[in-house]
Amino acid sequence: MQNQQAPRGLNILCIDGGGVRGLSSLIILQEVLHRAANANAGEKVYPFEYFDVIAGTGTGGISACMLGRLRMPIDKAILEYAKLAKEVFQDTKLSGTTMYKATKLQDALKGMIREATGDEEEMMNEGRESNGAKTRVSDKRIHNLNAGLPTLFRSYPAAVNPGPDCTIREALHTTIAHPDLFKSIDIVDLSVSQSFVGGELGCSNPITHLLSELNRIYPGRQVASIISIGAGHARTIHVPEPSRWRRTQDVMVMKDMATDSERVAEEMSSRFEGTSGVYFRFNVDQGMQDMKHGSWERLGEAMQHTKAYLQTSDTSRKLDSAVRASIRRCGTISTAHAAGKVSHVSEVTEQLIRFKRCPAPTKFYTGRNDEIDQLIACITGQQNKLRVCVIYGLGGVGKTQLVLSVIERTWDRWDHVIYVDASSTEAIEKALDEFGKAKTIGQDYKDVIRWLESCAERWLMVFDNADTPTTNIEQYMPARGERGSIMITTRLPDLVNLASAPECVCHLSSMGQTDGVALLVKIVCSRRQPISDDDTKVAEELVQDFGCLALAIVHAGAYIAHSPGMTVTAYRSLFVSQRQRMLEEYSKLPETAKLDKRGDTVYTTWRMCYEQLKPASRTLLWLMAYLHYDGISVDIFKRAAQAIHSKTYPLPLTDLEPQAQSHVNQYLSSFLDSEGNWDSVKFTGVTSDLTAYSLIEYDPMNLTYRVHVLVHDWAKTVISQPPQLAAECAAMLLSLSIDEQNNTESLAYKRQLGLHVTGVLRHNLSTGANHSYYFKEVYRQTGQWNQMMELIQQQVMVFQQELRDDHATTWDATGDLACAYSELGRWSEALDLQIRVVDAYKRLLGGEHSDTLKSMRDLAITYSYLGRYRKAEQLEVQILDASKRLLGEEHPDTVTSMSNLASTYSDLGRHHQAEQLKVQVLDARKRLLGEEHPHTLTSMNNLANSYLHLGRHNEAEQLQVQALDARKRLLGEDHPDTLQSISNLATTYSYLGRHNEAEQLKVQVLEAFKRLLGEDHPDTLGSMNNLANTYSDLGRHNEAEQLKVQVLDARKRLLGEEHPDTLKSMSNLANTYSDLGRHNKAEQLQVQVFDARKRLLGEEHPDTLGSMSNLANTYSDLGRHNEAEQLKVQVLDARKRLLGEEHPHTLTSMYNLALTQSYLGRWDQAEQLFVKAFSAGEKTLGDQHPDTQL
Repeated sequence: MQNQQAPRGLNILCIDGGGVRGLSSLIILQEVLHRAANANAGEKVYPFEYFDVIAGTGTGGISACMLGRLRMPIDKAILEYAKLAKEVFQDTKLSGTTMYKATKLQDALKGMIREATGDEEEMMNEGRESNGAKTRVSDKRIHNLNAGLPTLFRSYPAAVNPGPDCTIREALHTTIAHPDLFKSIDIVDLSVSQSFVGGELGCSNPITHLLSELNRIYPGRQVASIISIGAGHARTIHVPEPSRWRRTQDVMVMKDMATDSERVAEEMSSRFEGTSGVYFRFNVDQGMQDMKHGSWERLGEAMQHTKAYLQTSDTSRKLDSAVRASIRRCGTISTAHAAGKVSHVSEVTEQLIRFKRCPAPTKFYTGRNDEIDQLIACITGQQNKLRVCVIYGLGGVGKTQLVLSVIERTWDRWDHVIYVDASSTEAIEKALDEFGKAKTIGQDYKDVIRWLESCAERWLMVFDNADTPTTNIEQYMPARGERGSIMITTRLPDLVNLASAPECVCHLSSMGQTDGVALLVKIVCSRRQPISDDDTKVAEELVQDFGCLALAIVHAGAYIAHSPGMTVTAYRSLFVSQRQRMLEEYSKLPETAKLDKRGDTVYTTWRMCYEQLKPASRTLLWLMAYLHYDGISVDIFKRAAQAIHSKTYPLPLTDLEPQAQSHVNQYLSSFLDSEGNWDSVKFTGVTSDLTAYSLIEYDPMNLTYRVHVLVHDWAKTVISQPPQLAAECAAMLLSLSIDEQNNTESLAYKRQLGLHVTGVLRHNLSTGANHSYYFKEVYRQTGQWNQMMELIQQQVMVFQQELRDDHATTWDATGDLACAYSELGRWSEALDLQIRVVDAYKRLLGGEHSDTLKSMRDLAITYSYLGRYRKAEQLEVQILDASKRLLGEEHPDTVTSMSNLASTYSDLGRHHQAEQLKVQVLDARKRLLGEEHPHTLTSMNNLANSYLHLGRHNEAEQLQVQALDARKRLLGEDHPDTLQSISNLATTYSYLGRHNEAEQLKVQVLEAFKRLLGEDHPDTLGSMNNLANTYSDLGRHNEAEQLKVQVLDARKRLLGEEHPDTLKSMSNLANTYSDLGRHNKAEQLQVQVFDARKRLLGEEHPDTLGSMSNLANTYSDLGRHNEAEQLKVQVLDARKRLLGEEHPHTLTSMYNLALTQSYLGRWDQAEQLFVKAFSAGEKTLGDQHPDTQL
């Protein structure tokens, strides 16, 4: 049985009233008809043929009558409108309560009607079914100004509530007869005279009454398009009583009238919200607000504002959509639906209503411009080929809204948009069946697929929420279709295989921070005043708390907007303590307050995925929930699994530990084969289950997994175990994975665990000494000394209670605590502990046990930190000899002892001896540990420092750059070792005269150390001192002085008056006093430093010689040249002997002595020294170094 050809859908035109602004309505309509003509091969389009019904009120009524009843082309109507304005409204009356003469209006109307019909008294009602558009205009009886009851003047017969039988002239006079503009007009109907005034009073947008009328005259018909045209946005309604003295009443009335056009337009938008592509509203939004009824001379201005409105991209897209709908004339909704009624309709109409149309995107949609461009390029790109685009990602990231936004922007490109709920097989088949029946193209979904494959029109198919793995989406996709495109939204990454090209795959993740904040603020402000600056700042934090997840942002915004008194700040305060509850509150909002149709909360969305996971996948998600949400490596589980049978802890397991160990061991054992080897295939199957639902994401760059921060929080709520046991299981997993090895691979692994250990500790504040015994090693490798110290302090207390003081493990922990104190610059506390540790080890293990020797090494390092270099040297020589004898030359402990002694030689100024040992250490460590082991990099850095002291600056730079690059890559930018490398390289830049580069690096290091270690940490003070020296090099002596005074005060307070670092600060400040010309103050400090260094370091220590040189220079500045010469000769002789003729310090001494000899008039001697110094300097430093520039 063949389907009968359904009648074409109706095209409806409705024109608002609005005074001179009414010209804009005709200009908009002119553009509509112009585009329709272009789409129709340029054939001219006439309004009375193009539209089935044309209606209007006020000036819109005149336009409607010209276009419909008088059958004028659009260009003619615009000319007649302008002519009418000029003839009738140019001159105002000098007296009376109305502004314009009704006689002029009558004459103008008669002329217009006579020209169009030949009879100026032509009747409004044609009395027959014409072949043109049905036309109606509205006005009001003067005794009934209720906006809801207009009187209708029709061009066609009406069985219900027919209007007065009058002429066209009378109908047009009544519709424009505003009481302040013209006298009312009396019309005699059935021998009864009635007075009428303009229809704009309270009914300037007659669309509601028009659609009710439409249902009466076209019952059961389908509507293709409804085009409603306003006359420009107006303001509030206010109609004062007209009086004789108010000659500007037209201006005052129209200024405040703000007719109800937009109120009615908003009602219509709500009525057609779920039915896109039918109702189109056009209204000039800028420039027309202040054009009043009396502004008839401003017709040109109205035209300019309207042209500008038509040129906007949004208006242009909407015009194209309106033209497409009106040309196609496809029935979309019934006349009853358009009238806002639920009535009995035909079977075909019922099918149309039941067919789910593509919803519009939320009006709050924000951002994602790059993704939108990508999807548009995919679905509209290649012609003559089916294009398939797949958008996948975690539930709640905004996949559906992204697709709807793309559809909205490309709506005019498609003849058919098929929106399919793809959540199940049944839902897909139902949607396709209904589409087929609505379009009369078959009986089931298979007919629809075949029809699309051969369809010559442009079509777009959307499979939304294709999240069920058992649903075969591909069987519902057309296999071909030259004019078609398909978009699929899913949480299943495997569906990317359906995409037609790699560029048609869009992995959607969280929003950008800026877009997320903009979205939240937009929603919150939708029902209230703009939010405060404080709330805007908190909004940034809240969006960050949400991990920029779109659905969470939308739901929070809706809740805040709906809840009186709720602010962003108040919401965040509640969210921090009640995350799940606050996000679930959205589900309790009334439907009118919700911003999406489904109403699923983020937790509901994820719960549906969770229920489809395999048991092993759920357990893995539970364990991940208590780790850090990012950087989760397979290594954690692999290392833990391989250690379950060999792991030992310092104390017996207590409390929840045995239960947690049992759970973790049982789970991890499932990933080991019969020989105890890791089964990576089986583990990959579990992670794939989680990634298949986008509950976790894989980071191919770092080879790790990531859980969205909100999923991470939510996962804790679905764990079947008590929270304390779940947290203990995660702690057990981590501690199992941490070994006691010191190789490169093990150290690199530990450095990756910092955030995971912190996360576990945050959720399990009572983590015992067994776990912290291994966790401290992670903090040691990440340089988090405060965290390490806190863990070890607890360990020492527990071990003292459980194991007592005669157990080596107790002293191991005590030694580790001393190490943490030392790294934190608390050297006196470290020294006290280390002396006790050494004594205990000697008593418990003997003087030459490896642990005893290690404790002695640590003690020697602290002596060096405290400036007690002689004591450090004595211990280190003893340790090195013992290590060589007991362990051999190349044992790692022997090499470490050698390295420590070399560093002490550097502190003692014995740089040649230091260099020899450091070269030996570096070679051994490269050979034994590898090029990039942390100890190897430290050795590289140490040797570079010796090169620096020996004046071999280029060699130093090469090693430092190599070490710095490796540390950045392996340890990260903010690791203390990396910062120390940056500081060392900056110092070398200073020696090379590259002071600006040095400054940049030193500022970076100082800011990092302040942030990480605090203002008073030795490394922070050292960085401050280095930066001050660079300021001096750059001639910024006042800035240098401020920093140097600050450093000296801190070091005196923290280290004492005679610590080497304190003396260094004192010497540096004295140099700055000299630079500032304050030579007496400089001398006082330099004498103090010189005396202390002679006593503490000896006459020929490099630092002592440096002090002697500085004091000599100050004597020169004070004019005491003979005293200066004596000291400078002494310094030069010592440096020649100790450093060599061409060391930079020797050359500086040579230059300084030459200056003094010139001051003393010994020109020949001075010249010889100058020439020798500059020649050697060019050879050693290069001719571009500042010290070799004349």
